[in-house]
Amino acid sequence: MIPTNVKRPRNVDWKRAAAILYGDWGTSKAYVIGLAFAVAGYASFWLIALMCVLTALVGINYMIICRLYPDGGGVYASVRHRSEVISIVGAFLLIADYLVTAAISALSAFQYLGVPHPEKFAALSILIIGLLNLLGPKQTGGLAFLISVPTAIVVVVLGLFSLPHMGEAIGHLQPLHGTFGQNWAGFVGIVLALSGVEAIANATGVMKLDPDRSLCLHRVVWTRRARLERIADHGWRRQRARR
Repeated sequence: MIPTNVKRPRNVDWKRAAAILYGDWGTSKAYVIGLAFAVAGYASFWLIALMCVLTALVGINYMIICRLYPDGGGVYASVRHRSEVISIVGAFLLIADYLVTAAISALSAFQYLGVPHPEKFAALSILIIGLLNLLGPKQTGGLAFLISVPTAIVVVVLGLFSLPHMGEAIGHLQPLHGTFGQNWAGFVGIVLALSGVEAIANATGVMKLDPDRSLCLHRVVWTRRARLERIADHGWRRQRARR
């Protein structure tokens, strides 16, 4: 490992970080619902419900990871203490996930719009997004915040318009049909929505720390030191008693 003292500035507040996560993870519902319906029809509700449970579990675990590793890195930073090889492999898998997800999302978007040669428009959009990221997470987070607010409003409005049709939708619900393997294949096909949760784990390295974090760290260090002193004192007394 190459030692370095370079530290990224912590200039991203929680609003920008939330907008970055929403742009990556929250917008997945825009295509996952349609994808699930194409896979399982009116039985897709149960697959989406299972995906929501899995999403909640992953989110809870990432809350713990981001709290324990505020310098960023996510799961591959947490596993680095056990095996640097596994950590490096995980980081490369994450990079591959970013590349594949960006390509699939951009291409699917322009295919939905029905433009000619969607692959060219997708490549151009990825290039523009890459250039925007050169501005840094603070500026791109601000742009993501401006985009996420109207997007969230549109989602709420669509949800309100859907409420009168809830009874009809419940009436069309169907149980899962087919074999376990077929249902599992459908679930795996929509679980792509989980892709992108590492965005917030990587953003923790540039997020502003809580004002009382230094006090909390001091308490943690003091508590660990006191425990170590008690363990050492207990061991010394046992050795003295044996003599």
